[in-house]
Amino acid sequence: MTDQIFRIPPYALTALCAPQAGPLRGSLRVDVALVGAGFSGCIAALELSRRGLSVALIEAGEVGQGGSGRNHGQCIPVFGYLDETQLPPAGFALLRDAGRLVFDQIAELGIACDPVQKGWLQAAHSAKGLERARATHARYAALGKADAFLDPEEIAALSGVSGTFGGWLHRDGGHLNPLAYVRGLARAAQAAGARLHTRTPVTGLRRGRDGAWTLATPEGEITARKVGLATNAYGMGAVPARMRASLVPMTSYAIASAPLQPHQRAAVLPSGVNFSDTRRDPMFFRVDATGRIITGGLVELRRGRWTAPTVAEQGARLARRFPELQGLVWTHHWTGTVGISARQRPAIFELEEGLWGLLGYSGRGVPTSAVLGRAFAATLTDPAEGARLWPADPPARIPAGRLIGLAVQSLRGPVNKLRDRLS
Repeated sequence: MTDQIFRIPPYALTALCAPQAGPLRGSLRVDVALVGAGFSGCIAALELSRRGLSVALIEAGEVGQGGSGRNHGQCIPVFGYLDETQLPPAGFALLRDAGRLVFDQIAELGIACDPVQKGWLQAAHSAKGLERARATHARYAALGKADAFLDPEEIAALSGVSGTFGGWLHRDGGHLNPLAYVRGLARAAQAAGARLHTRTPVTGLRRGRDGAWTLATPEGEITARKVGLATNAYGMGAVPARMRASLVPMTSYAIASAPLQPHQRAAVLPSGVNFSDTRRDPMFFRVDATGRIITGGLVELRRGRWTAPTVAEQGARLARRFPELQGLVWTHHWTGTVGISARQRPAIFELEEGLWGLLGYSGRGVPTSAVLGRAFAATLTDPAEGARLWPADPPARIPAGRLIGLAVQSLRGPVNKLRDRLS
């Protein structure tokens, strides 16, 4: 059911106001210029400033206007690229602890973003799903991130969902208000000495004979020894085509309900966990600090694109798990862009001498940025130091990435629904 549907996230309703910043006017000379004030750009600016470097952080719109303020707000520290054979030991350890890093930094900086770290719960919906869940659990239990495998009754106690085959809990998972989180990171970067300028798109980018880079903006320019591009799938304008050609952009959607009634809130995820199941067409959701259910996925031909069928389908899926949610009212429906790299893992790479890019979170931006923001700062300080945290390897170019993204989004939903029916 819908009343009035807002096409923006509800996060600004409870987030502290944006940090004081405005367009760059005039000339500025710094050690490092960072483009993109999302999670990664803000964390890198904070880390570089703490190292004593002068930093300019610029954002074409407002802080959190891109993916960092439009995602689902889930911190799910489970990664296909958590691979000790592909990552340096220090980087592997950071990624393993990415969920803890997020919430530890929130506590350290005192960011008011409604953080809840009660874990990420994966419930097996079938016998085959149980096999997959047990395999994933075994891997993360060996890393010290999960306790014993849970039986159906324990899943029901944590989530309120009955009829599962069991599951497991990643103890470092959780959720937060992502807009409030990125605004808090930006404030912390400012407090550490970084110069933040919003509404400052890059209109030109050139390297001088002395090796320094100049970033032209509508009302000024920045000269820097090194430049870090942290725009991910939101790179526009003067961001090099090499960055844009390294991603398959896909559109994600999210919907948020009206705040639950007390009896509904008591039934839905009473322990505060994030929920996901093992379906190929997964159902994942959380309940935020105001009692809203937030769920979503990739935009398909109908689901995610059009509000009425989206809330009807997702509302029915939730009501099958929680009868208390029959007739749930939905108030918000919004979209964002996800950047998928060829290796489906983030990449740090040098486009030209002193010009570095960071991209490719593939839907795990909250926990992964806690690692990659640090690795990016280390790389911009000293590439050899950065390589000890994350490999500096250019991602493959992806011809016709936008067309590939549209094709995958159109086919993925129906194919996964069919696979679920056949399994």
